[in-house]
Amino acid sequence: MLSESLNYLRDSDDAIVTVAIGGVLLLASPLLIPSFLVLGYLARVLRQTADGDDEPPVFEEWGDLLVEGAKAFAVTFVYSLLPLAILAVAAVFGVGAAVLGSGDGAGGILGGLVGGLLALLLVVAALAVSVAGVYVTPAALAAVAESGRVGDGFALGALWGVVSKRAYAVGWLTAIAVALAGSLAIGVLSVVPVLGTIAGVFVQFYAIVAAAAIIGWTWTDVRPVATDATEPDTANRPAV
Repeated sequence: MLSESLNYLRDSDDAIVTVAIGGVLLLASPLLIPSFLVLGYLARVLRQTADGDDEPPVFEEWGDLLVEGAKAFAVTFVYSLLPLAILAVAAVFGVGAAVLGSGDGAGGILGGLVGGLLALLLVVAALAVSVAGVYVTPAALAAVAESGRVGDGFALGALWGVVSKRAYAVGWLTAIAVALAGSLAIGVLSVVPVLGTIAGVFVQFYAIVAAAAIIGWTWTDVRPVATDATEPDTANRPAV
């Protein structure tokens, strides 16, 4: 799966154009619309690879691409929001602990210790939730890319059936390794000022597309199986 992912874009007839457009959009991703377009492209990669189509998509139908990217952004944002909220609460407790700890007497010291302990526990909880979010988010994005419904990205029961499978864990780890390798390439190329950093962004785009392909192929094996609850009862059919 690893070697196939690294060749996924390279074997495409439009590889150079796709990487060029994707790299430029990634460079401009601090702006909202380019980031949506990149996410939309990744959503198409997820959907097509999950459906058995290993021909990389091209940048076209920009309006639809923007909508798909907005859906992916919404899912990613929500999964990152909870740990940030927990960290904000931890910061409040940390400030409270510092204020109480500066007071005189045993009460102030005890209050500071309790507040500090709660802040530490909340930080640990935020880290745990953050790791869980990073683990679940690719599955949520694949679910939304497949159905087109944002709500499927938060169907926790169905997603649990996916992320608890060994095949998903292996695919996720492989995708993370590829994405991290792309990030490492940026660091290495950044030794060359400006031009190296820019080149690294194009390498990063190539890497995240490869990672998305891995998740798409993994989704083929782990996706929830839909059951047709409305199948008619043959026993009650009138005789012809």
